[in-house]
Amino acid sequence: MEKLINILLEESENLYGLGSSLKLVDFIREYRKTINNNIKFASHYNEMLQNLCNLLKFNLLSQEKISLQKDLEISVKNKKDSDNTAILDLLSKINESVNINKNKLKFLNEDFSRYKNQFEQINQTINDYKSKIIDLTKQKKYCFSKINQITRKMSQGDQEAPNISKNERSESNDGLTNAEKIRALQKKAKNIQFEINSINSNISQSQIKLAAITPIYESYKNDYLELKELISTEKQKINALKSELKIQIKDNNIIQDLMKTDLKLYKHPPEIEREIKDINYELEKILIPNTLYNSQNPSNLAIILNKLEDFEKSLKIHESDLIITKDEEDYAENIVNFQKFEFLINNLESLIKKFMQEIKLSTHFEIVINENEQEFFIDVEFIRNKKKKIRFDGLTTPERIFFIIVFYLSIKLQNKSENIMFSNLFLPIKYNKAGSIYRTIRKILPIFEKEEVLSRINLVFIFSNLEMKKKINNLNLINLEES
Repeated sequence: MEKLINILLEESENLYGLGSSLKLVDFIREYRKTINNNIKFASHYNEMLQNLCNLLKFNLLSQEKISLQKDLEISVKNKKDSDNTAILDLLSKINESVNINKNKLKFLNEDFSRYKNQFEQINQTINDYKSKIIDLTKQKKYCFSKINQITRKMSQGDQEAPNISKNERSESNDGLTNAEKIRALQKKAKNIQFEINSINSNISQSQIKLAAITPIYESYKNDYLELKELISTEKQKINALKSELKIQIKDNNIIQDLMKTDLKLYKHPPEIEREIKDINYELEKILIPNTLYNSQNPSNLAIILNKLEDFEKSLKIHESDLIITKDEEDYAENIVNFQKFEFLINNLESLIKKFMQEIKLSTHFEIVINENEQEFFIDVEFIRNKKKKIRFDGLTTPERIFFIIVFYLSIKLQNKSENIMFSNLFLPIKYNKAGSIYRTIRKILPIFEKEEVLSRINLVFIFSNLEMKKKINNLNLINLEES
């Protein structure tokens, strides 16, 4: 990027100060450094919070496991009582059925609620429309009533209705003739009828929607109520079995501890063992660094809480590393010059694209910063046939020569000079190929002729030791020989 800026500065004095845009890299470097520091601290803090949550979850599951182990001990004792086996089996099955049906009800409720809301909203809309029609009908009847009143008075020979009271005159647009009043009332009635027709149309549309959604809503409603009733019935069975079981175990000394616990403990040992197995699986998945807790007493959170306190102190110590100290105003001029350079690059890219499309190529220029964030550079990408992306090394030699020449000319065009000179001597030796150079000129000259902005440019080509086998149209040749 610095080399290109120096080239542009050589072409035009108006671009003075463009080089200061390179200083913007200092601001970007500090900005990224500060952001990375923030990310580092945030990640560390997030990791510690995650470990704290894991430790709390570990303790919670451990307590639940201990409770289940006690339940298992009581359940095993209770299992030995053959009189209660049948009840326990039934309780277990009904409990399992209740849980399954509750899950079903939860999922069903989402759809049922959605269709219920739609059903009620459409009904409410229809009712609102009907109420509106009633109000409008009253207004229309009032208009016809007033028309009839005026007509009767006119038929009695009172053309201007002299006996109308002051209030009536105020209501009936005082100053209008009876004919005008009748027309005004007829127009108002007509508008009201139009509004009623429009509302009736809306009611019809709403009723169509209601007719479409009603069967679905009713189906979900029936399923929902049936499932809810089934759960209620199963709960009643559970309460009845619970009462029966408590009566049977009153005289049973072996399982007296069962009376001190909730019904949730009345489970078969395999069911409790399965729950303990699930908890063990969850406990094995919880990973907590040994340095953050006491494995002999995990409920003691002192270690991790001290770590969090140390983190807070460290955050205050490194506060300056987490704040951007450079002021954007200090780099305002650099930013403005960088924007100027971006504008020049965009113009340069647009010009080059005009030429490159002659050989089915396109270019894309992008300003990037290197990995160590020390400098900007220009990344140039080529697109062949609007699909395949390649680099300069992936171009054929004729394509490279074409790009080098149009790149040179496009830079010269940035200066808006009317005379541009190009020589094959400007090219590296390996690209000093007569055939490719002349083909390039043949392709770009028509562009200079067609484009109004480019047609004013005088191109001067100086070729040294290059044989031209075929004449180029619209190119005046002057042979210079050594004297």
